[in-house]
Amino acid sequence: MAAVRGRYARLLREQRVGRLGTLSEDNTIHIVPICYAYDGKAIYIGAETESKKVRNLRRSNKATLVVDVYYEDWRRLMGMMIQGEVELHEDGGTFIYGRRLLYRKYKQYEKQAPLQPRESTIIKLIPKKIITF
Repeated sequence: MAAVRGRYARLLREQRVGRLGTLSEDNTIHIVPICYAYDGKAIYIGAETESKKVRNLRRSNKATLVVDVYYEDWRRLMGMMIQGEVELHEDGGTFIYGRRLLYRKYKQYEKQAPLQPRESTIIKLIPKKIITF
C-alpha cells in the first residue's frame, strides 16, 4: 500500500470532490466526479450498486482517483493521482465503516443520498501508486 503524507494527506482529507476513473467494457475510460472519505489508509466512495462505475469495477478492480485544487496563481496549484485496487462492499463491517466516514464528512449525505446495504456499494480504494503535482 502506498502512503499519502504531509500536505497531500491534508489535501486528500480536506477536498470535497475527486474524479474517479474506471475501465469500461469497451476499454474506454469512464471518469466521474465523486464524494469520498479518507481514513489515512484507504479511500471510501459510496455508489449505487448498479452504477456504471461499480459494474466496471466488478470486471476490473483497478481505479484511479484524481484530487486537486485550482488557483489562479499557478504556483499554488496542487493535486494528486492515486492508482489502486478496489474492494466492493455491499454490506457488512466495511460497508458500515465507509458509510459512517462519508456521513461524517458530508452532513447532507444521509438524508439526500442514503447508502443502503445491497442497494448501495462502498468502494474501498487501496492506494498502490501516488503521483503528486
